[in-house]
Amino acid sequence: KVPLLANTWRPIFMCGLLLASKVWQDLSSWNIEFASVYPQYSLDAINRLELNFLRNVKWDLYISTSLYAKYYFALRSLVEKVDFRQRYNRMVGGVDSVAQSEALKISKRTEQIKEEAILQLSRSM
Repeated sequence: KVPLLANTWRPIFMCGLLLASKVWQDLSSWNIEFASVYPQYSLDAINRLELNFLRNVKWDLYISTSLYAKYYFALRSLVEKVDFRQRYNRMVGGVDSVAQSEALKISKRTEQIKEEAILQLSRSM
């Protein structure tokens, strides 16, 4: 087990997001896109982190509905607390942060790819 410490939680969280994206989204983000959102990690570092993460969870990415519900409602209760969203936005850098700008670019690119895929699929029918 890897302890959640000040220097370990960010890479663990980032790998969790990356793998969740790959498991649940039909058109998921690529590691290179995560490297632009998280510039503190090179593409090679993200690839190594991903592999290490998968080895530590023994390649088991299954999440039961009860475990999902447990964390969903715990996180939802946090959001409902007074001023949580404002404090969170200040903590992660607000609207002008580079990471948010890069995340918006990736979001737009993902949406464009999705639209193109739907268009190609509709033409093939």
